[in-house]
Amino acid sequence: MSLEVCYELTKALYTVVQSDEDRDTKIEQVEKLLEKRESILKDVKVPETPDEQKLANDIVTWNQKIDTAMQDLRLEIQKDIKKIGHKKKSAAKYNNPYAESETTDGVFYDKRN
Repeated sequence: MSLEVCYELTKALYTVVQSDEDRDTKIEQVEKLLEKRESILKDVKVPETPDEQKLANDIVTWNQKIDTAMQDLRLEIQKDIKKIGHKKKSAAKYNNPYAESETTDGVFYDKRN
């Protein structure tokens, strides 16, 4: 019973990952499905029949594709974070272009005192 439920959750997870939904919505749905699947995986037993073996093989295949899609999503998020950081630096340089080059050149020191 639990293998079939795990199969259905993995199938749903695969369809969510492959969909063209908004990234935030996709992440929320993936988190919910992963929590459900994690609780069910504890009860999954070794497949005994050929039908159960086929379900298990499908789960493993989908898992590999899900992992690849999730890594791509993580890389996309990292790129966005880097882009935002670059924009912040560019904006700071535009607002104060001499911030990095503030030196003590041109300052007169009186040696007598």
